[in-house]
This record gives sequence, structure tokens and C-alpha cells, in this order.
Amino acid sequence: MHQPERKLMNRSALFSINPEHLANILTGKKVFEYRKVTPRHNISRIVFYCTAPVKKIVAVAEVVDRVIGSPTYVWNATSFASGVSRFYFQDYFSEHSKAIAYVLGNVYEMSRPIDLSDLTGHKLPPQSFYYLEEEDMNLISQCQQIAPSVPPSIIFVGGVHGVGKTSMCKSVFGPAGYQCLTASALIASQGKDTGKNKNVDHIEDNQNVLLQQLASAKVKYSRLLLDGHFTLINNQGDIEPIPAAVFDAMKPNKLFLIKGCPNEIASRIKERDGDIWSEEFLSKFQAQEEKHAHYVSKRIGVPLRIIQSDIEFSMPVKLIKGMLS
Repeated sequence: MHQPERKLMNRSALFSINPEHLANILTGKKVFEYRKVTPRHNISRIVFYCTAPVKKIVAVAEVVDRVIGSPTYVWNATSFASGVSRFYFQDYFSEHSKAIAYVLGNVYEMSRPIDLSDLTGHKLPPQSFYYLEEEDMNLISQCQQIAPSVPPSIIFVGGVHGVGKTSMCKSVFGPAGYQCLTASALIASQGKDTGKNKNVDHIEDNQNVLLQQLASAKVKYSRLLLDGHFTLINNQGDIEPIPAAVFDAMKPNKLFLIKGCPNEIASRIKERDGDIWSEEFLSKFQAQEEKHAHYVSKRIGVPLRIIQSDIEFSMPVKLIKGMLS
């Protein structure tokens, strides 16, 4: 199976795009920009030249990642925020064995659309793309609006250890254009202990580190999902709720809680980590997680959606539409 390519992006390129696709990008319906040709150099920004009847440069998008593979792989990895139909996608790549999808971050409209004649050299509408010089990007940066066309979105997904949050986040929210980060990874990136045996010391200190790392991630990603917990097990083995103030500081748009059958969670933890957790404790853990999730939701005024992983996870298309509406 093909895997996504993740490389450092460092060039800007001009792409032609039709008005319909551009409109979907500017409203957030389209988060992936598909291309048949892979540029030799990596790309950090895409400048969009809107074709007839507009015939001007009207927007610029940050590129946060790209997905490369067979058309089937790329469609499955991006379909929920493709902005196009499956038929259109298949027709577009009908004679190609490889597809590329640029993952768009913040998108900025031009306060003043730019003519190609304003750029350096003799510029024509690109058939595929061409790179832009620093002088051109300086002009474009001066003309772009300060605020992105779509406000950044952050989703928090909680649940007990082993409930299947990470798998769901990658398979359901990834194709919707969300960059999925785990709270434990953000904390560990600063050398903090996240508890190998799931028991966590210095919970308050770790949450402060999490908020600092999350603030940096928000600057980079326009759609961000944080995979974490509403409660944690402290070093005394007690279930400790994470203060509501931490979630308030995250400023999430939506909260989700993933629940599952205790016996399935126990089996998953044993298979994954080799640890044995009783179903009785997991039931108690989930009950406390759900209770605190409701409290946090009410306290910070953000809606909570509870998902039964063993039921709804098997219907991702229906699920994603309901969750993001």
C-alpha cells in the first residue's frame, strides 16, 4: 500500500484553477488540491490563478502536507474534504497510476486581485504550474488579506486508553483535512513524562506544556484535531479530571467522546501494551470520563458528541457528515 509522503515544503508555485473549485477552497469545502504532476521542488505555498471569466490571481494557500500514491489510495485518504465527486476524481486521474493531493492550510484571498502582467517576466496562465520568484511573492503577500478566508477549526477527541481514538481520528477525520495530533506526543516532545503505564505524575505541569505546544500547532494548521483525555490516572492510581480551564484555553470548536465495550478495550490494551486492565475498572474509568466530558462541555459552552466506536465507527461516511455539519 502506498503511504503519504511528508517532506519539508519550501517553494511557492502558481496553479491554474477553475472558479468552482476555488470557491470550494475559499469556503472550506475543499481542503485538498489534486494534481497529476509532481513538482521537482517542494512547495510551501500555492498561488491560485482563477481561470475565465476571472483571469486573475485571487488567493494563496499554505501547504501543510501532501499525499502521494495510487488514485485509489489518495481518494480514500482525502475524500471527505475533496470538494469534488468521486466520478470527477476518477475521470481526472483515469490515465494516471499516481496522484498527488496537496493538503491546504490557511487560505487567504487577495484584497486586490493581481494580473499576471504584474508578475516578473512574461507570465501566461500555467498549464500545470510554475514556480514564483521572491519578488512575485512579496507582491502577492502585500495584496493578500490578513485573516484567512475560513477561520481555523480545532476538534478535541477524548476517551479512555485503548478505546480506538487514534484509529478513528486518522481514518475518519484525516480524510476531512484534519491534522491529527495526540496530546501525549505534544507533551513528550518537550521531554515530559506521559506515563508509560498510563499513570501520570505532574498532570497540571503536563497540561501547561500541552497548551504551549498546541498554540504553536494552531499557527501551522487550519484544521487541527487533538486526541487526548478528559480524565487521567494519577500516580496514586486514582482517576483525576483535567481542569475545565485547560479545555477553555484550547478554544475547541467541538468536543467528542469515544466510548467502547470494556471487554474490547481490555483486549486491545493487552494486545497492544501487554497490560491487563479489568473490565470493572474500565467501566468506572469510562463513566468518569463521560461525566467530566459533560461537565467540560457545559462549563466552556462547546457542544459534546458521544460516539460508540463499536457501532458508529463502522459507518465512517455517514458519521463524518453528521459530525462536521
